[in-house]
Amino acid sequence: MPTLLVANRGEIAIRVLRTARELGWSSVALYTENDTSHVSYADEMIKLDTTSSYMNVEAIVDIAQRTKSTHIHPGYGFLSESVELALACQGAGITFIGPSVETLRVASDKIKSRELATSLGVNIAPGNRVQIVEDVIQFGESAGYPVMIKALDGGGGRGIRIVERPESVQDAFKRCLGESPSQQLFVEKALTGAGWKHVEVQVIGDGTDVVHLWERECSVQRRFQKIVEMAPSSLARDSVTPLIESAIKMAKSLHYKGLGTFEFLFNVRTSDWVFLEINPRIQVEHTVTEEITNIDIVRTQILLSLSEYSLPSLSLSSSPPCRGCSIQLRVTAENPSRSFMLSPGKILAKDLSWPAGHGVRVDTWLSYDPTSPNSAAAPEWLVGTDFDSLLAKVIIRGSTFEEATQKAKRALREIYVGEIVKTNVDVLTGVLHHEDWRSGRIDTLWLERSLDQVLRLGASSTVSKPSRSSTSTNQPPSGMGSQSTVVLRPGSMFNLTITSPTPTSSHPTSSPSLLPATETKHTLTLSSIALNTFPERLSGTIQSTILPSPFSFDLVQSTTSVGSSSSDFEFGDQNNASHVVSPITGKIVELHPAFASLSGSSSSSSLSSLDQKVPRIIKKGDVLAVLSVMKMESVITAPQSGVIERFGNGVRLGVVIGEGMLLAVVSAEVKSHL
Repeated sequence: MPTLLVANRGEIAIRVLRTARELGWSSVALYTENDTSHVSYADEMIKLDTTSSYMNVEAIVDIAQRTKSTHIHPGYGFLSESVELALACQGAGITFIGPSVETLRVASDKIKSRELATSLGVNIAPGNRVQIVEDVIQFGESAGYPVMIKALDGGGGRGIRIVERPESVQDAFKRCLGESPSQQLFVEKALTGAGWKHVEVQVIGDGTDVVHLWERECSVQRRFQKIVEMAPSSLARDSVTPLIESAIKMAKSLHYKGLGTFEFLFNVRTSDWVFLEINPRIQVEHTVTEEITNIDIVRTQILLSLSEYSLPSLSLSSSPPCRGCSIQLRVTAENPSRSFMLSPGKILAKDLSWPAGHGVRVDTWLSYDPTSPNSAAAPEWLVGTDFDSLLAKVIIRGSTFEEATQKAKRALREIYVGEIVKTNVDVLTGVLHHEDWRSGRIDTLWLERSLDQVLRLGASSTVSKPSRSSTSTNQPPSGMGSQSTVVLRPGSMFNLTITSPTPTSSHPTSSPSLLPATETKHTLTLSSIALNTFPERLSGTIQSTILPSPFSFDLVQSTTSVGSSSSDFEFGDQNNASHVVSPITGKIVELHPAFASLSGSSSSSSLSSLDQKVPRIIKKGDVLAVLSVMKMESVITAPQSGVIERFGNGVRLGVVIGEGMLLAVVSAEVKSHL
């Protein structure tokens, strides 16, 4: 019996593991701490040391050998386009479910795939590989701005920056390098004018022949991240034909085996089009192709890795007919009202509801197999910062575009994930209610231009849902005796206030409402966590050494610091113009030079500990810090020109800082001693 190791996580791991079960194969799942939703679908589960282990070729192959796995499915992202993994599998006698090593060498390299396109007469935008900042500036001078810097191994919105002028090149170059594991970049002319649609062609091959499975349109994007996809595209068939023909031509020249997506831009105003890149793997949006072709793409991909299967044996001698229209909606844990910040927290099974009904399908990692011994009795899922924000894909199929849109609107009304984690459902709803969606006037920059209107439409069209939570955490409840449930925010500082009971007829007292100060010290211990909505709230049970008595106690947030030992971080004041406050939760990967002496240190971040030769005078817009969230970098700049007066407690390289925490205090006045 074949054994399939799935070198991925989340909803795609669940999908592949389910398919292995259908085929009668045994399966192995990999997982990390607090990310185990997919393991209940596997026969065997192996824990990885860290989240970065998903990118460790040697570790993945070693696990495959130890578990006697015959096949490795990489899913998407991580090592799905890795030549190194394919080579390692080849050397270990393990079947890599993906294109051949030779194909990957070209298809996974954005420069080589562009060269292939040129050799076959396929249109491309001007572009070059770049090694230093000056290479980008020189290209911009010759091709004209704006230009787009891309990581060779980028994807999902990572490693991409548009540069409008030469002065912005250096920072964009640095940001792209920070999001590129290979540290390899290239630059191309940015096609940012109105009318450019993102269209991609799905192909599948057996090494001898190639057929297409029609195309998808993915023009609804925010910061190069697809949000809504559909198949087929809204383009006229004569506009799509040259794209499909080009994809087939390129795939055949590579003797393509397995799944591949060939991406293009098409301008509806000029009918110009260019090839972008090849994705030699399964795509997040493969679902809409499945719906319009009635083909199980994952099953077909796995079977084509076996020598006994070919396209004809799978009834794919030619492209299948296209039936109806399918729309995919990516539901993410992002808060649109707060600049799409990640919204981490815990989701409980009792608070979860997904849409259903005819033509509605949901692929999600918020799932479990209740028959598996690996399933929790009361499942709950933690949305953290280690991986992307995708919660679910809601896939709709209708006989027409209009029918699919109506089903999609209804489906969005039925989504509920509780009150803790915020989602982008309002954005998705607003897109579907916009006239430009109905008329097909969507291009790759449309959402950025129309976001305010989309948010208004979404908010006005969304049905409010009553809270299902049986426990309110709006106010920290008082505890009687030795326990109290309190609400905490990470980094908060607290004072303990003990008050006497309200006098009653049975317990008259003349004591003051606030007890006199004493030297007695009491210990408070967080013994259990009832609700983890980090970084917003943490509700837990406090064990104390205060004996049961009529007196109650509350932990009350202090307005002043109670010492560095009380908290690693301190809150910033959003209303204070001199406070630079972290807008998100993320890992600090870069700091202003004035922070240099604190790197890797846990010491207090007062200016006295800094090298006074380091300049502290800054200009508005200077980079103060760079935070990494889900392998993407967010730059925090100075809100005004002035002087760095001090840094927030605990701010140093490598730590994870929470949303709302103080990064620095920037005075608008330049002190004479500087």
